[in-house]
Amino acid sequence: MLKFFPSRLCTCFLLVLPLSPLLAEGTPSKGEKSAQQADAAPFNPFTGKITKNKVRLRLSPSFEGHILKELQKNDLFIVLGETEEFFAVEPPKELKGYVFRTYVLDNVIEGNHVNVRAYPDLDAPVFAQLNSGNRVEGIIEPSNNKWLQITLPPSARLYIAKEYVDKIGDKGLMARLEKKKEEASQLLEETQAAHRNEIAKPFDQIHIEPIVGNYERLIANYPEFPEYPAKAKEQLTALQDTFNQKKLAYLEAQAQNSSQTIESNRKLAAELQTQKNKVATLQQQIDYSKQTAEASRPSARKTEQLPINIATWIPVEEALYANWKDKQEDESNASLESFYEDQKKEAFIVRGVIDPYNRPVKNRPGDFLLINTGNKLPFAFLYSTKVNLQDLIGHEVSLIVIQRPNNNFAFPAYYVLAVE
Repeated sequence: MLKFFPSRLCTCFLLVLPLSPLLAEGTPSKGEKSAQQADAAPFNPFTGKITKNKVRLRLSPSFEGHILKELQKNDLFIVLGETEEFFAVEPPKELKGYVFRTYVLDNVIEGNHVNVRAYPDLDAPVFAQLNSGNRVEGIIEPSNNKWLQITLPPSARLYIAKEYVDKIGDKGLMARLEKKKEEASQLLEETQAAHRNEIAKPFDQIHIEPIVGNYERLIANYPEFPEYPAKAKEQLTALQDTFNQKKLAYLEAQAQNSSQTIESNRKLAAELQTQKNKVATLQQQIDYSKQTAEASRPSARKTEQLPINIATWIPVEEALYANWKDKQEDESNASLESFYEDQKKEAFIVRGVIDPYNRPVKNRPGDFLLINTGNKLPFAFLYSTKVNLQDLIGHEVSLIVIQRPNNNFAFPAYYVLAVE
């Protein structure tokens, strides 16, 4: 009877079995073949668009890979590489990573192979790894102060199944489309604000032509973003309906008051003459303030030597100063500086990022916008003859301001006295 010794037999077989031909030295594996093919035909990054709703963005190129979020139709991505079934893409900007704070000192990584995780937990999936010396920018995670929330590093890659992605252009197309989408969003927001302000006026004071023109621009010029033309069509229809209703009501009122037409015309003529007189008086005040300003400030720079964003508003401020001065009992103490000291009594502080406002719009109440750092939307117009706001573009600042007329624009207008 034969006796077997399994452990020795296994060892023996392991020693004498030849290597498989597929793994023999010099024969490339499947992975090596893929690498050779990639070297032979380098991948050209491009802008891709999602073709369906609820497409899954995964952490790894596998249908079992961790799902990070669901994408919607027409979402855009930069595609940087590919596997057999998946595209490797840049992570969306709003997606954040988390690093254990023990490995971060003064925004610099201390240690190698430091994991960037999908959420603040040691068991969370890993986006990428950082090494000693890498810089990060982030905030302490409110829900767990042991973690730092950061923008994902450039090395991070996420994956989308190829069948749900269409190539629509080169890598730079996405940035161009994002800029155009931002323009569409801003144009729609400003037009809706003007729409609300204009339609609230009496019918004989309404001018809807610029608003209609803006809605038509949105419909014609932004087909890549169908939500904006659709919204513009909806708002244009509502504007025209409301305008026609107000017109009908106005004509009916005119017919009812036909017996008072002559008297109404007289009143209208008197009102027009009053407005003309006010304009003439204001012009006289402006001319007078210019003369007194030149006399009281012999060493001051000429207006044409000042930056345009300051020079434009000097006549406006001088007119306000002249009007204030006329109301002072003691004109010997009514200097321009006294005017601004008096203004400071009503001053307050606002904070945001300064952005230029270069649209060629009549009666605009400022050359700059103040942007909310939270929702990235403008909330005030700015101008100043004391502070060169051009030097502060793109910076988040605290400003000491006083209110000025906003000429029926969408946001309030402020004069900047100083930077806090």
